[in-house]
Amino acid sequence: MDRQLNIEKAIDFLLASIDQKTKGSTASYSRILYPFKGWSAPYPETTGYLIATFLDLASRTKYAHLKTPATEMANWICSMQTKEGGLPGGLYRAGKEMEKSIFNTAQMLIGLVAAANFTKENDYLTAAHRAGVWLMDTQETNGTWTKYHYHKGFFPSYYTRVAWPLLQIAQLTGDEKLEKAALKTYDTLLTKVQSNKFIKDAGFQPDSYAFLHTIAYTIRGFLEGAILANRDDYWEAGYNLAYKLLRKYELKKRLAGAYYSNFKEINWYRCLTGEAQMGIIWLKIFGQTSDIRFVNTASKLLDELCATQPMKNGLFLKAGGLKGSHPYFGRYMAFRQPNWATKFFLDALLAEEKTYHWIEHQQLDGIFDKSLEGVINQRI
Repeated sequence: MDRQLNIEKAIDFLLASIDQKTKGSTASYSRILYPFKGWSAPYPETTGYLIATFLDLASRTKYAHLKTPATEMANWICSMQTKEGGLPGGLYRAGKEMEKSIFNTAQMLIGLVAAANFTKENDYLTAAHRAGVWLMDTQETNGTWTKYHYHKGFFPSYYTRVAWPLLQIAQLTGDEKLEKAALKTYDTLLTKVQSNKFIKDAGFQPDSYAFLHTIAYTIRGFLEGAILANRDDYWEAGYNLAYKLLRKYELKKRLAGAYYSNFKEINWYRCLTGEAQMGIIWLKIFGQTSDIRFVNTASKLLDELCATQPMKNGLFLKAGGLKGSHPYFGRYMAFRQPNWATKFFLDALLAEEKTYHWIEHQQLDGIFDKSLEGVINQRI
């Protein structure tokens, strides 16, 4: 198993996505929707969490050069922060006032926290804390938000990805008020866990299906919160749904593009973005449990994702970029290669690489469970 070319191509795609004027990453590539340039406008939200990916890579000597674009992206994020601390939603348009967004602010907070941790520069820490305070100040007493989000009157479960970065900055700064705010959101979202282990309202609309992408958002947020806050109930919520999806993949050899809350599938397309996220999730669960089913299944899924990654520029597709859906006209981000699909794909590949490196060292030290001896061999 050699994923190095997949990793390099994904990095090249993401570097090419960076807008030279703003230094922000553009939302997606599409010769169908953007025939002149190919690239859309810069997207602050996903630029925010792309920072964390680049800085993870920049910690390695080979990729040290990625610190520069990562910090340039972080500087761009900081330049858009309002005096209250909020950050914008939607695509960036020069000269156009942008509405503040709860979810998008939280995703950019992930990048600001990463920049603060990596560079130790106070400006990023200050910006991250201000963003966290704004999220707390706009929060309702029950941990929900009623303003500055996508669908009025609807509080989706994927806001676990708001609680997670809020908890990150709370613990980084020792701000107990922020931590309490994050836990309030988590506790409210726990009430959406159904008896069948699905987490209700995981999609963009109430009483509708949820893309695998937003289901994975929901799961990941619970798992990360569980690790940070040492909460078994958060872990159980994320783990149980992740395990249900793992079993479905094992039995059907694929994941559906979207699911209803009764697990009814929309399976005529694959949500590649969500699949990449599920790879990260399963590898994270393996890291906490050493359950080989999760690492084996994650690698099988990544095999399939790698097979969809274009290695050369084509008429419609740019080399290295993961499509939102497969086929290309699937319902999630149709006819586009979103920057976040490739970001999560790259994160999954890096997580897999670290996982197998850890397993190999455990085996060499002679302290690892013998049941894992075949894991490395079957992946080579």
